[in-house]
Amino acid sequence: MATLVFHVGGPDFHPVAAQAQQIAGWLGAGYDCRIADGLAAFDLLDDCDLFVAMGLHWTGMDADWAGNLAYHPLQPRQQAAFEAYVASGRPVIAHHGGIASYDDWPRYGELLGFTWVWGETTHSPLGEYTVNIKPVAHPIVAGVSDYTLIDELYYNVQVTPGLETEVLATAEWEGSARPMIVVGQGGRVEGAGRTLYLANGHDLRAFAAPALRRIWQNAVRYALEGA
Repeated sequence: MATLVFHVGGPDFHPVAAQAQQIAGWLGAGYDCRIADGLAAFDLLDDCDLFVAMGLHWTGMDADWAGNLAYHPLQPRQQAAFEAYVASGRPVIAHHGGIASYDDWPRYGELLGFTWVWGETTHSPLGEYTVNIKPVAHPIVAGVSDYTLIDELYYNVQVTPGLETEVLATAEWEGSARPMIVVGQGGRVEGAGRTLYLANGHDLRAFAAPALRRIWQNAVRYALEGA
């Protein structure tokens, strides 16, 4: 049975612990899903088959608008554990705001493959959008048609140099097709395996879109097995 570690926590506007519970339900009993807040997730990497980066922990989380939360930076042993995890070839799924975490250690985003760069990366207002599936034969979008959802559209996300990526779905905002599902392979560090970015999912309203269930089921299977 594959073990998934969901990294959660952060401001209430991203209810990632509840989203992780929903994903675990979508996946069913065939997976061991462990949900851990912040630093605790990195202490579970020895037994982890798939790391899911959902939590939003960053140096500015003590602001009023973020809930006056205390930031706890990654310690050297946790940094080393995550570097070793990625170098082992084991996969990563990065979700929505999870790419903005640990901004005082830029290597975190580099290892995910996708980074929110403060002052450059941004998002559209919360609203209803249509996500368009590209005409590609890829396991993550198998059985998935264009869908609408209530969300913020993240864009201008930094991709780690050297990471080869493929965009599987986009959404239109300000005249441009913004990537919503991106897959990558290798890069980042010698030995790295698959990494995916699923941009959709600001809150539980986004997860109400039926397509999200199939996408997450497909994405986990692909990350672990490639099919």
